[in-house]
Amino acid sequence: MTDMPPVGGVLCAGFGTRLAPITDVIPKPLIPFLNTPLLAYALDHLSTAGVTRVGMNLHHLPDSIVPVADRICKTMNLDPVYTREWEILGTAGGARGIWNGLGEPETTLIVLNGDSVMNIDLLEHLEAHRKSGARATLVVRPKADDQPGKVWVDEQEGTLMGLRDFRHPEAPENLTEYDFTGVHFIEAELLREIPLEKGCLVGDVYGPLLEEGEALNISVNDDFWAALDNPSLFFETTRRVLDDPTLFKQVPIPEALGEGLYVFAQDGIDDKTELSGPILTGAHVQAEAGVRIGPYAVVDGVHAMEGTSIREAVVYGMGTLEGDWHRCLAVAGKVANFPDAVLSSDSDASDDE
Repeated sequence: MTDMPPVGGVLCAGFGTRLAPITDVIPKPLIPFLNTPLLAYALDHLSTAGVTRVGMNLHHLPDSIVPVADRICKTMNLDPVYTREWEILGTAGGARGIWNGLGEPETTLIVLNGDSVMNIDLLEHLEAHRKSGARATLVVRPKADDQPGKVWVDEQEGTLMGLRDFRHPEAPENLTEYDFTGVHFIEAELLREIPLEKGCLVGDVYGPLLEEGEALNISVNDDFWAALDNPSLFFETTRRVLDDPTLFKQVPIPEALGEGLYVFAQDGIDDKTELSGPILTGAHVQAEAGVRIGPYAVVDGVHAMEGTSIREAVVYGMGTLEGDWHRCLAVAGKVANFPDAVLSSDSDASDDE
């Protein structure tokens, strides 16, 4: 097992169909969570772990990702490499392509999704991965009631014994179900065996290896994690962090002006604007007298006209606003609404991989 510094990869090629129509015009990794592109959180995790070279695979709206990623990488002292997929290759082909683009280094590749937020110490998990001697480690978390699970662990031995319908030949009957966080540590020896074609790391690579008796490692992370797969989950996670900013260690919000009032710039907000926390307003917000913002609103890149109401909504880059903006995710001219059903505020939300 190498002790060379790891390299990083962020999966950015997907269509993000569950966030349509937002993702018709902006790729999922660039959608702002708390006014910061999702991609920035993944890159920050890699930078903090000592990664200096990072690959990103591109397919859907690829030309919009590069200039944003370049700027983020520059601030984090990361050297980016982009691999374009003319046919989308999934997580398996995507990871192999990223490794190829990085020059096939003989070291660990840390792969993150470009659509989730979490608290994680990648160095701690890297150490556990390398100590295990396994060719791959999956970072898992205790199963939540509303998550897909399907990661099966022998609790007594702390070993991975099943993925989806795949089982290790020595798997006991009693297994504990976990969730997969989408964080992988993969060695060059295994990456070399993965075809540069469409495939799934879990279903086409790890599962068959497990059935053949290979020991794949798990590392448990039981801290905050959320996949932002659809508008409801996106808003629910936003609401949870606005309620308790200490929940998310990377939270990029300023000191509160009042109870739950996180305002980056007051200049454009009229004194007669009604602000009801918790809210986050960015540096490019104009709000006229009589505008209502909050509760549970994240707003930037807008000019809210008199009478506009923004509540339980994320509104970003929408220009001039009028009327009622309620229970919606509105980004770059597109709007995705979500149901009026009450959403749980005390469980981690995610969708299937």
